[in-house]
Amino acid sequence: MGEELIWDEGSAAYIRSRAARYPGGLAIEPQWTQQVMDDLDLVAFEPDPKSQMGASRFIGHSESAGRVLVVIAIRDAGGDLHGINA
Repeated sequence: MGEELIWDEGSAAYIRSRAARYPGGLAIEPQWTQQVMDDLDLVAFEPDPKSQMGASRFIGHSESAGRVLVVIAIRDAGGDLHGINA
């Protein structure tokens, strides 16, 4: 099992509302992102070289979503990983 992702209420609502912002977009459930973190073939860019805030990018398969997802997360001072986008 991979590292646990923590989603606050606002960030979870944001990824669940993707379909409203992007025509043809997928509304993403936070538990799908945990499946990404559990993927044995997970690709991690930690930190993501394109991030201006030091966030990390994780790419992996979500069985429930039926596709590969990209998850953006940031570590807090204690080392916990918080989801911010997917």
